[in-house]
Amino acid sequence: MKSILIVDDHPLVREGMKEMLQSVRFDVSTSEGGEAALELCRKRQSAFDLVITDIRMPAMDGFAFAERLRKMYPDAKILMLAGMPLSEEVARARSCGAAGYLSKATPWEDLVEAIRAILSGGEFQEEHIAEERPGNLSPRELEVLKYLALGKTFEEIAIICGVGTETVKTHTKNLRAKLDAPTSIAAVSRAYELGILRP
Repeated sequence: MKSILIVDDHPLVREGMKEMLQSVRFDVSTSEGGEAALELCRKRQSAFDLVITDIRMPAMDGFAFAERLRKMYPDAKILMLAGMPLSEEVARARSCGAAGYLSKATPWEDLVEAIRAILSGGEFQEEHIAEERPGNLSPRELEVLKYLALGKTFEEIAIICGVGTETVKTHTKNLRAKLDAPTSIAAVSRAYELGILRP
């Protein structure tokens, strides 16, 4: 039975993917971040047959994790998953030694196909990756995002923007969906990672 390590800072993603992969007869372990995953590999004293890692994680992103893992185990097979895939990241993923780069929205059947292809020594990449950084935030959403980054509350943003608090909450909900973020803080963090916001 092939062993797979899932590295993702979102518990629901980790556990959901673990359950699905176990259903098709893979031996699955999970880790909440890169450092913990590297420690798990050290204790195991070998790489897993495949490591599936999120790209945007706190402390250590997927690229840094992949580079460190490949230094420890040059033959490690890595599949990277992106909540918001970007064409510019494909080459970077490859340079880090990843054999695959997929969107988290990839259909389950395609994910399993990618996993089996990589385990067989091949590579797998989604056919259609966004050519540019996400620019689908509306001007109002971008405005709300900037105020969230400044630590403003929903009520404060509503007063500044001259709208109702519920409207601000709706914009924030849309921001979280577009940035694949579970919370407002995570949305701000992801916006900095993607270059939508600048320090």
